[in-house]
Amino acid sequence: MIKAIAMLLALISSTLISAGPYWDHSIKIDDPKLTVKEAAQQCHKSLINAPELLEAWCEKAYEMGYWSALVPISLHTGDGTRLVAEAKERLKNKEPGAYTTLAWLYGSGQFVKKDIAKAIALREELLVLDKSFTPNQIAANHMKLADLYIQERNWKKVAIHAKHVLKHTQSNFQKKYAKRQLESAERHLSSNEL
Repeated sequence: MIKAIAMLLALISSTLISAGPYWDHSIKIDDPKLTVKEAAQQCHKSLINAPELLEAWCEKAYEMGYWSALVPISLHTGDGTRLVAEAKERLKNKEPGAYTTLAWLYGSGQFVKKDIAKAIALREELLVLDKSFTPNQIAANHMKLADLYIQERNWKKVAIHAKHVLKHTQSNFQKKYAKRQLESAERHLSSNEL
């Protein structure tokens, strides 16, 4: 359960930051003027501020079109059936969120059998999608690929992806993280060559 909560927080951290830290009591779930953004923010905020309302707010956000609300619902209930099915369906339309969600699920073994090769394949496919990704989004995907290759102990691939992050990101966090990945890869590569 702790592992699931940690994964959820990592997956939705940018949403939590944009949503703000406090529960907004003025937003009502049955307000006819409620927006998808407000419902999604309440869904994510409920994780910390009102867990007893998580399912209601996340279901509302999902009904309004925010399919990522299935992530907190699944982790809260322990049943990822709907999340996996929705992500697989959306993968057919080449939606980036479906790739990242399924890669996370297969990489972690959450709600599906752990399959690092499948997680890598999904992240590699994401890199070649014809979408407008920012350099930091591309770098984040390379960072995740390096993490997956660490699990496979494929140090050459770790180095390739970490170098890409270092060359292209503007995020200090990503630079520091990729530097650690690259240092680890270089240590393993040099020790294997002796």
